Amino acid sequence: MILTFAVTTGFQKEVKEKISSFSSDIVISSNEGDYSFENTPISNKQNFYPNITVDPEFSHIQVFATKPGIIKTKENMQGIVLKGVGTDFNWDLFKNNIKEGSALSLSDTSKSKDALISKKIAQNLKLKIGDKFVIHFVSKATKEDDLFQFKPTKYAFFVKGIYETGMLEEIDSRFVLIDIKHIRKINGWKDDQVGGFEVFMNKGGISSDIKNIVIPEQIQMKETENKIFDDFFFLGSNLKAESLYSRYPSMMNWLEYLNGLVAIVIVIILIVSIINMSSALLILILEKTQMIGILKGMGMSQKGIRKIFVYQSVFLIGKGILWGNIIGISLCLLQQYFQFVPMDPKMYYLSSVPINLSILHLLIVNGITLIFCLAVMILPSYLAAKIQPVKAIRFN
Repeated sequence: MILTFAVTTGFQKEVKEKISSFSSDIVISSNEGDYSFENTPISNKQNFYPNITVDPEFSHIQVFATKPGIIKTKENMQGIVLKGVGTDFNWDLFKNNIKEGSALSLSDTSKSKDALISKKIAQNLKLKIGDKFVIHFVSKATKEDDLFQFKPTKYAFFVKGIYETGMLEEIDSRFVLIDIKHIRKINGWKDDQVGGFEVFMNKGGISSDIKNIVIPEQIQMKETENKIFDDFFFLGSNLKAESLYSRYPSMMNWLEYLNGLVAIVIVIILIVSIINMSSALLILILEKTQMIGILKGMGMSQKGIRKIFVYQSVFLIGKGILWGNIIGISLCLLQQYFQFVPMDPKMYYLSSVPINLSILHLLIVNGITLIFCLAVMILPSYLAAKIQPVKAIRFN
């Protein structure tokens, strides 16, 4: 059960963190736009930016903007999405994803021509650190006769770094990180306009684990969306707040579905444990039948007989729990530090089996095991107490 909790919660945590590190927990954007990558611009002069981090529930907020385009090299081309980021981008959250090169160095005064591309895009287009590439896209020109005129535009960038999140189709096959000033210029936006805001939440710790068990994370995220709107937006606002569950519903529902599988596995393990422990105690009662008869013949009460076997049950269960914890925690630590069990990242987004060891999960596993096994062990103890002394002494 320890391994089941550690692996399942570890997998959920790692995948969510990979998505969150790139696209945040909550995205605030215009509700006038659709779900394409052409953002409807909004001003960054909002009462929640950057003041939302005053609330201890939120750890960071940053601006972004996206723009679809096509990378073209001498040998190949590929459709991509430019993601513009500013000086407030939290590289500490993203640095573990950078495999080669370094993060973008951005300034408030000048535009950087550096770009951060994914490992998959680099392999497809045969790009490496320092290489120059050109991105083609369509930009909005001046308005003529109440109609916007569009024209093709191209920009050149240099590969500053190569990242890999493991989310191949959702992120790694698609996004290129650049300075947000380029997207403002491409779209003809003002200096204070952005595509939206990415909000990161404070997570981790035993209090967070308890909250996730009591209240499903999906409900928590929905409550946070409503809280952001109630606290920072005004009636008739053109902004919306969307969590990971709103933006990646199929992925997040799949991860939540794993909770049901964990419950099934734990029930099966508990049933097997209960059967084994009950069988062990019944065998012990048969072996000690004569002793039971002698004790009852000497005047010991049924309650006293039951206590003997309940104490024996506690000893057996405690011994099993102790060794189970030693073996389970040892295997978890070995996998966590040495990663000797690999996974296919194309199928599971991770290169090795993830581990999430939590004190709360250990307490839950040990508590459930102790309570259920003791509850079942009481029944065989009643059987021992009802053995008749004469028949027990003659028992052979």
